[in-house]
Amino acid sequence: MINILTLLEKLEQAVKNKDINSPFTTEDLKKWIKTCAIINDDTISNYSDKYIEGFLSSSTIGSTATKTDEKLRKLGTKPESYEF
Repeated sequence: MINILTLLEKLEQAVKNKDINSPFTTEDLKKWIKTCAIINDDTISNYSDKYIEGFLSSSTIGSTATKTDEKLRKLGTKPESYEF
């Protein structure tokens, strides 16, 4: 049985394992995804830059998205940083 994880779950594991620094920027996330060859388990394809940017926006606590797994906090930095 294959364990399918969302990008948010993969990211949360990576932060806990210190595979990606916390807080992290959009560019940090993109680099981690490319370096570690993280793929979308649902589509078995790479994540596009636009998908990653939308993912961060919709996964942020208090976003207007309809997602129920909003776990990231925006820190209001330049460049924008996020943490769990």
